[in-house]
Amino acid sequence: MNQEKTFHRRGIVEGFFGPPWSMTHRKALFEFGAARGMNTYLYAPKDDPYHRKLWRRPYPLKEWRQLRRLIQQAQKNQIEFVYGFHPGEGLCFSDQEPIRILLKKAQIFYDAGVRTFAVLFDDIPSRLDHAKDRRRFKGSLAAAQGTFLRRIIEAEPVEWKNVEWWICPSYYSEDNLLERVFGKFEANFLETLAAHLPINVACFWTGPSVVSKTITVNHVRRIAQRIQRPLLLWDNYPVNDLSMSDELHIGPLEGRDPRLPQTVYGYLNNPLLQPELGLIPLATCFDYAANPQRYKPEASWTRIVKQSFGALAMPHWRTIRNFSVAGMKAKQRKHPLRITPNDAGQLKSALRYIRAHRKTKWAKELTPWTEQIQKLIG
Repeated sequence: MNQEKTFHRRGIVEGFFGPPWSMTHRKALFEFGAARGMNTYLYAPKDDPYHRKLWRRPYPLKEWRQLRRLIQQAQKNQIEFVYGFHPGEGLCFSDQEPIRILLKKAQIFYDAGVRTFAVLFDDIPSRLDHAKDRRRFKGSLAAAQGTFLRRIIEAEPVEWKNVEWWICPSYYSEDNLLERVFGKFEANFLETLAAHLPINVACFWTGPSVVSKTITVNHVRRIAQRIQRPLLLWDNYPVNDLSMSDELHIGPLEGRDPRLPQTVYGYLNNPLLQPELGLIPLATCFDYAANPQRYKPEASWTRIVKQSFGALAMPHWRTIRNFSVAGMKAKQRKHPLRITPNDAGQLKSALRYIRAHRKTKWAKELTPWTEQIQKLIG
């Protein structure tokens, strides 16, 4: 694969809020993704307590055995397993103990073959919690986060080899939504972060928005100039957590500049909460990541639907996709969804198709939307 045409890192960031995927689904995703150029998987499910809320604690033996088998499965598929720590809530950046705890936990993953780690500070308050941190870092959360990574790397065991560290800063998009939810960020956050962050630490960014409709090469170049570090895109498509939980993102990936690999080191997609249905849009994400210049959204989407369900099912999946898009537009307009008689006929046909496959995993995942269709057509 020509590295000039694609991203060095391609794959998945399991970073959503909600029930984490099962180990069975993750292993299936590895095989599915590896066949389509996936080479990286970041383990960072928000609702895994040992990733976030209880990050200081080691995994209990049962959970660790499952994780170790998952790491082995990733390695079998030549996928780099990246473990993510989410230590930000209530963290005292000045203390040494969190560094010691984090590296002790990382050692267990290192011994299992993991060589890339991410420290994630997304979705926490935009101000330092502790007075001692405010004094040491002069009120700068950016300086605290950059320094935290530097101290981790300085304390890394001397016998470790070829270890890579990533960061997701609290300021990971220019979207005003972040400030509305987490508070106003300091000016020049990225520049301050860069002044304290070790030069080889790659930095996550979600684009111009938390959920970006388009990401252009001009945008990422501007961000890369500010951060002066390898740039990782955390693309929040097709994820549908939190306020998007009633949405079904099964269309193809669109609006991504084919020139992004010129500036972007890694491109990772945050997946749908419904793992079986999520393979449809993820196939298009993998197609884009593998060869952005030749990626054609509709052709990619048509190909995965035919491969998964057969050519005869194509009209039904177009109807399901169109219904989900219409529902999202109605939600944005804050108007009830209305359909034409022609729409009703297509939806009835699609409903019969779904019911004929009601025992499949994907049909069960479709249940909330199947119920909506039933109410709509009467």
